[in-house]
Amino acid sequence: MQIERNTQQALSWADVEKLFQPEADGRERQEIVRRLVSQAAHRARQGGLAAVLPGEGGPGEYEDALRRAVERTRQGQERLTQEKRDAERLWSLLEGHSPARRAILIRNDRRFQTWGLFQCLRERAYALLERETAVAVQSAELALVTAQSLSPSTYGEERVHDFQAEALIALAQARRVAEDLEGAEMALEQAWSLLAMGSGDLLEKAELESARAALLRDLGRPEEAEEAGRKALRLAHRVGGPKRVILHRDLDDTDPHLRGRRRAAR
Repeated sequence: MQIERNTQQALSWADVEKLFQPEADGRERQEIVRRLVSQAAHRARQGGLAAVLPGEGGPGEYEDALRRAVERTRQGQERLTQEKRDAERLWSLLEGHSPARRAILIRNDRRFQTWGLFQCLRERAYALLERETAVAVQSAELALVTAQSLSPSTYGEERVHDFQAEALIALAQARRVAEDLEGAEMALEQAWSLLAMGSGDLLEKAELESARAALLRDLGRPEEAEEAGRKALRLAHRVGGPKRVILHRDLDDTDPHLRGRRRAAR
């Protein structure tokens, strides 16, 4: 029998658990799945799949590993839910301070370094975009400070890059409405670099292209704006359109199909 030199070792229980962890690194998950598929194909050629799974334990060992993985996933979801509940309370603690003091508190107090507060500030920026543009800019800047303070070990390095990019997109939109077109362009360039290091979320890329289309229109470059808008649509359609219901503009607000879709989602 010919031995395949490149056959990888069986997955460890740690590998199995990582597949169920929402904060796990995206590329790490992809590598685990690739190994699993490769090993499955190899074992299928040999007439069995049992060795694909880690160890030689019985059913009880498999059940324990899966139970631990499910429990870690549940705890992670509960943590994020609690962070969203706590976000308004955290904002109330910050609200009485000046914008500069708020940023200092976020950078130096771990209570404020949560995904929930980041989401609260980001959504606040979009909600204030038309009515209080200067305050929207401040909220987006604080969302960026919060995203930059998030722990990669807690949320995953790629997702932290995604969050920072999301904050920069919100900041670009606020600056554009405030007629700071140069600042908006700079924020989008930074967002692009961060998304390149992120999880590869296509909808985030669609949001970036949408914001870029709006900026290009304001810069008097309609042809480039139209192309960026089409690219945003293509990216969104690849993932079935907006995947979450939020209050701000997910995609190009000049496109009637997307406007109708957002109204239906709400």
